[in-house]
Amino acid sequence: MAAITGVGLSTADYALTLRELGPALDWFEQLGVDAVELSLSNFEVIGGCQIYGDRLKELRRICADRPFGYTVHGPILSSFTDRTHLALQKAAAAACLEVSGSLGATAQVHHAGLLPVCSVEQREDLLAIEREALAEIAPVAQAHGVVFCVETLFGRLEEWTASPAELARQIRAVDHPNIRATIDFSHVFLNAAERGFDPMEELEELAPLAAHLHVHDSFALPRSFSPYSRSEAILFGIGDLHLPPGRGSLPWERLARLPYGGPAVANLELTTRHRDQAADAVGWTRAWVGQAAEAAVAAGAAA
Repeated sequence: MAAITGVGLSTADYALTLRELGPALDWFEQLGVDAVELSLSNFEVIGGCQIYGDRLKELRRICADRPFGYTVHGPILSSFTDRTHLALQKAAAAACLEVSGSLGATAQVHHAGLLPVCSVEQREDLLAIEREALAEIAPVAQAHGVVFCVETLFGRLEEWTASPAELARQIRAVDHPNIRATIDFSHVFLNAAERGFDPMEELEELAPLAAHLHVHDSFALPRSFSPYSRSEAILFGIGDLHLPPGRGSLPWERLARLPYGGPAVANLELTTRHRDQAADAVGWTRAWVGQAAEAAVAAGAAA
C-alpha cells in the first residue's frame, strides 16, 4: 500500500451544523475526494463529553453510502498538556473516538500541547503528562479501530509547541501503533520561523510516524501584527493562511520526497473563501500524492 493513500477535504466551515453536512458531502462527492475529515464539534453529537444517540444516528445516516472514507478532527482546543482540565480533555477525546469508530473513521486529529513559555523543567513536566495521557488513550483508540494522530502546531508570542523531531520523540516514547502524527505543513514552517529549527531536517524524523497530513499553503511568515482582514493577511503573506497548495511558498516538491510511513490521507484544509479553487486544489493534491509515490519507489530502489 502507498504511504499516502488519497486526497481528502475538511468539512470545517463548509458545514457548521449537522443540517449543513449533507449538502457539503454532496459537493465533496462532485469534487471526487477519497476521504472527508469531519470537524466533529460542529455537529453537536457530543455534549458534556457524552454522546447524543439521536444526533449520532443522524450523523451516521448523512455519512452513509458515500464514495469516500472518513477521518475526524477533534476539538481545536484539545491538549493533553492542559493540566488543569486534563480529565475533561481525556473524556472529550474518548467520546470523540467512540464517534469516530462508529463512523468507521481511520484517524482522529488531536492537537499537540501548546505551552506558555516556561522553564525547561516545567515544560518537561507537561510533556510527561502528555505522554501519560497518550498512553492512556492509545488502547481506547485501538478498541475503536482509530489511529489517534497528534498534530504539529505553531506557537505565537509567549507560546511554545513541539517541533517535528520533538513530537516524534513523544510518539516513540508512547510506543503504540494507534498513536501517530498529523503533519500540518504550514504549521511546521511557521513554528520553524518562530523557533529557528530546520523544518525539512526535522520532518525527516516525523514523516515515518505520520498517519495523516494537513495540506494547505502559506508563506511561513509568523503573524507579527494584526491585519485588518483575512484578505489583507493574505496580501501581506503573514500567518496560517490556509491557501490552496501552490499559492504560497512551501517547498512542495521537497515535501513530496519525505519518507512517509502512512497510511495517510493528504487532507486539504481550505476555507470557504477558496471554494471556487477547491476542484483545482483537489487535482493539484492528487498530482502531489503521485509525486510522493514516485519518490518513495525511487528511494526504495536506491536503498
